[in-house]
Formats: sequence, C-alpha cells, structure tokens
Amino acid sequence: MAAGYPWVFGNQIARVDGAASRGDVVRVLDSEGAFLGQALYHEASLIAGRIVTRSEDVAVDDALWRRRIEEAVARRRSPYGDATHARLVFGESDGVPGTVVDRYGPPGLEGGVLTFTTLSWGMEQRRDVLLDALADILRPEAIVERNDAPLRSKDGLEERAGVLRGTPPGTVELEEHGVRYTIDPLTGPKTGFFIDQRDHRGLVARLARGRRVLDAFCADGGFGLAALTAGATSAHFLDSSAPALERARANAEANGLAAGVTFERADALDRLGELAEEGGRFDLVVLDPPGFARSRRDVEAATRAYQRLNISALRMLEPGGILATASCSQAISENDFLKVIHYSARRAGVSLLRLHRGGHPADHPILEAMPETAYLKFFVYEVLG
Repeated sequence: MAAGYPWVFGNQIARVDGAASRGDVVRVLDSEGAFLGQALYHEASLIAGRIVTRSEDVAVDDALWRRRIEEAVARRRSPYGDATHARLVFGESDGVPGTVVDRYGPPGLEGGVLTFTTLSWGMEQRRDVLLDALADILRPEAIVERNDAPLRSKDGLEERAGVLRGTPPGTVELEEHGVRYTIDPLTGPKTGFFIDQRDHRGLVARLARGRRVLDAFCADGGFGLAALTAGATSAHFLDSSAPALERARANAEANGLAAGVTFERADALDRLGELAEEGGRFDLVVLDPPGFARSRRDVEAATRAYQRLNISALRMLEPGGILATASCSQAISENDFLKVIHYSARRAGVSLLRLHRGGHPADHPILEAMPETAYLKFFVYEVLG
C-alpha cells in the first residue's frame, strides 16, 4: 500500500478503532501508526478498504468526487474528444473506486448516453453525487445503470439495470474505423459495446486487405467488419450467442458488407478445432474470447482454453497468414499469455514473427501500482511456417 496500491484486504487489518459503518471514510494506518490514506470501509468485503486519497488534509466530500469526474473527463478530451464512444471513468485508475462510466452518442464527450456501473458499496452510497456531477459536466440525454454484473454480490450489492436519469435511450448509433454500429446501452454486452478493442480493430483493418478473415467470438462483428471495410475479401463470423450474431448480421447489412460474409453459431473452443480438422483455411484469424479466468483459481483451466484456441487458429493459417489473439483475463499475466502463444506455435509446428504488442487504449488507463487495472493483452503475429 505504501507504494500506491489502493486496496486494503480484510486479512490485513489488525484492528478497527471506533465504530465505523459500512461505506464510511476511515483513516488507514500501518503497523507503526503511520498514516497511509483515507479509505471507504466495508467490514464484510474481501476488499475492506478502498483508498480514496493519500492525504490527511483532503476532505472526502461531494466536491472531491466532482473534481475526480472532471479530471477523468479531461483525460479523454485529447484522445477521444471527437469519438462516438469512450470510457470516461475507469475505477481506481481515475480515483473513483470500483466505478465505470461509459459514453455513447454523437461525436464529442457531451450529450449522448452514459452508462454507470459500480462494484463498490461506498460508491453505491454516493451514486447520486456522481450522477449529479456527470449530468452537470456532460449534459447527457440519459444515464443508464448497468449494474448487472455478478461481481456486485461480493460487496453485498444486488444486480440491476435500468434508466437512472433522462428517458429510455433505445438504440444508439456509433461509428468506428468507417463502420457504423447500432448498440443498446441497456441490453448490449458489457455496457453496450466492447470499447477497449477500438485501437486493435483499426490495426487489424490495416492488415486485412485481400485476406480471408475468421472473426471468432465476433460479438457485434467489430474486427471482421473493420477488416471488410478495409478490403478483406471475406469474413466468417463465429459466436456462441444468437443475439451477438444477429447484431453482427444487422451491422454488416447496414454497412453494405453482407456480400462475402458468413455467420455460424457455435462454441469456438470446439468449433475451431473442427474447422482445422476439416481443412479450413484463412489468411487472418482474430481470437477475442471472453475472460476465461476471473481469479487465480481459474488460471489452469483458462490456460488450456487459450492453448486450444491458438493451436487451432495457427493450424488454419498458411505461411504469411496473420493471427491476432487477445486475452482479457486479468488473472492471466502478459508473460503467461506469451507462454500460451509460444506453446501453441510449437504444437502447431509453425514459427511466428511478432508484428504488434497491444494493450489498453488511452481511455482505459492503467494505475501502475495496481495490476488489477491491467487486464487486456493483444498480440499480432505473422506465421512463418
């Protein structure tokens, strides 16, 4: 914690002086009584304290939370001030513990629809303060709640989704890398769209001209549609979710990209191996699976899943083919993921040339003292044979 890590775990607490209630601001001291910070307290949570400030002199009040929102929005103005979608608040990285705010709408950060998510009891108590600040600073047409994540139960919070401010937003139009998307902030995946892969979709598009593309775990079709817009000859969209394939199909049709596109509903973990056995061949394979490892307990099974996917993908690529492979499992380190890729290449009997190493976009900043804020790994390789 002295190095800047913002969580205090329950098993690190020797004693609690006074009668602190859940959600209260408490002072955190080390074993020798030195001040470490002010934190939001939760006596029954694994994360018993979420550090808000390292200063004894800063008041943890409504004005502080407004400043944090203002600062977070200011960080996004330069890189994403003209975007149709951006993450405006990214939890501890922006000093707003356990809380995420995304924005969808016309170009610019003002207006549009905001989604609000929090996993923190203390921030749930202060929800109206945050909503007031967001409404005043950004003037959104609506703010919706996407608190339908099972992780909320770890802080004793119920799952909910609905409109918090304004009117029900319905669908929202986005544009990215020349592709138009229709998303629903209330019912779509995550908070409506996978914002964090924005930059990587652009990179894949630049590599896609003249290539046959497999977009596995396609969701809204982002990678494949960006590739087609950039000149890919065909795209095969694969996902286990029928609603995801419906969204991808609708987006393809709306962008005039339906020709040369195929859709398949299947579990990619199994289907990629079958495609490889059937002699399936592609020039560019994108693997963007969901998080297989929610905790360290899941790492072994997740590693095997990543290996299966990457081995199968590499077996479908000829020399000169491109593999774009991602992991959004925070419990899988970048080094662990690289070991998966190297193992998969040996099993597939190929050599790889790394073209790109990617991670978080600028609207998902990483707090260096907190590994939990760094979850996304993304690598692009050329198959050498």
